[in-house]
Amino acid sequence: MATRNLYLHETVDVIGQGQYSYMEHLWKDPVLRMPEMFGLQGSFYVCAAGGGRWPQVINIWDIGSKGWKGWASNVDRMNLKRRKAFYGDWWDEAAKWRSGGFDRLCGGVPGSPTTEEIAARGIRGTIFVHEVLTVRPGSQLDFLAAVVKERLPLMQEYGHEATGLYEVTSNQHEVVMVWATDIASQVRLRQNRDTARGLCDEGDADERLPAWERRSAEWVTGGETHLMTPLPRTVYGPPDWEDASLDDWLNPGEPNPPT
Repeated sequence: MATRNLYLHETVDVIGQGQYSYMEHLWKDPVLRMPEMFGLQGSFYVCAAGGGRWPQVINIWDIGSKGWKGWASNVDRMNLKRRKAFYGDWWDEAAKWRSGGFDRLCGGVPGSPTTEEIAARGIRGTIFVHEVLTVRPGSQLDFLAAVVKERLPLMQEYGHEATGLYEVTSNQHEVVMVWATDIASQVRLRQNRDTARGLCDEGDADERLPAWERRSAEWVTGGETHLMTPLPRTVYGPPDWEDASLDDWLNPGEPNPPT
């Protein structure tokens, strides 16, 4: 058996408009210089127009190739040793932009790509769908197996690639799913779903979308879905932030005045 692919999923409470500075500050985290310790797979801020609490940042750290032994090494450095070893400048600076957070220890399931597989396949997104769902206790693996078999191919048809299909190992009732996509693909999925439900005529009705929701209700009892904006230069993030001007919205279709 291979080692377990483990990930730390962080929900970070951000102060004011500190999400940009905090996310860029992650590149200076001393852990990134430590072999076989946490590697930054992705960082995102919750896009308010997509639902969710703001300002918040979501970080996903790859715990490394050593599975539970690698996790143990990370817990060791973060436990009694942290104060004297590196409880200093990086944490003090990060406190300018964050006030706290909540961690989930997650494990990938068969069909969930590893960080190396994501990079090799060239999976990238300019917006990400982030699902934290509650399922019947003890049914996490059954539900995720159904996602891989039944939902994953459908999401791929709609331009959504899974970057994480995770069992939350710190409880028996949560799963985390992350999908890389773009705005146009997400809009098409939503239009076709609502058209299939008889709520609009903007798309082409695809009965498979509400059918999956009915199927997932065999396991899912609650949860939330957010849209997230990715930090550039991460494993699946874009190369940079996009250029924009207020004039793009004040005068749509007109060229920006010279600067």
